[in-house]
Amino acid sequence: MADLLGRLPAPLVLAVAAVLIVAEAGTLAGVALPGTSVLVALGFLSRLDVLPFAGTLAVAVAAAVAGPQLSYAQGRRREGAASVHPLAGRLAPAAWARARRMVARRGAWAVAGGQWLGAARTLVPRLTGWAGVPYADFARVSVPTAAAWAATLVTLSRFVPDVVDALTTNLAVAGPLAVGVVLVVSLAVSELSGGRELRGPLRRVAWIRGGRPRGCRSRGRS
Repeated sequence: MADLLGRLPAPLVLAVAAVLIVAEAGTLAGVALPGTSVLVALGFLSRLDVLPFAGTLAVAVAAAVAGPQLSYAQGRRREGAASVHPLAGRLAPAAWARARRMVARRGAWAVAGGQWLGAARTLVPRLTGWAGVPYADFARVSVPTAAAWAATLVTLSRFVPDVVDALTTNLAVAGPLAVGVVLVVSLAVSELSGGRELRGPLRRVAWIRGGRPRGCRSRGRS
């Protein structure tokens, strides 16, 4: 495979990789796309000198940052709608409403953690936009986290491939379980708290600290 890719122009390989990375987070079809594997492959190809490491790293980081922004924008266009997607609204509307309130209050943790966990990269930015979280608050967490995710995987697979192999294997097993645990615990806390809003000065910085975002309104409530 490396020999085959080595015969292709490096810009073409990087362009295809960038499209896959952006599409993983930026489209709903991304839940089936191998974003992590693409980054690992890029690092491996740079290790074999098929791709230049500096250029590969730059493309990977740019694509990783761009994908969640596209997903957020698509979710923001659905702000005020019953669900994050027209087809999803037919399934468990009450659950979607709870998810919106949860992301609105505790979305910073979801955005930062979800970047490292498979399908969460596709869904969390979209949910964040749908919840009405201001873009500045979303980008403040998403941009550095996405950049760190891409840079870490490409760099590790370039210099210490054994480590990244173990990391991606464990994430593949533990990732879905971790997402499920976080969602269950967060929803339970949300229900036990009765959906109470923060008041006073703390509300301005609550979302960045894991609470409710500045200026976000819970549309699921009258």
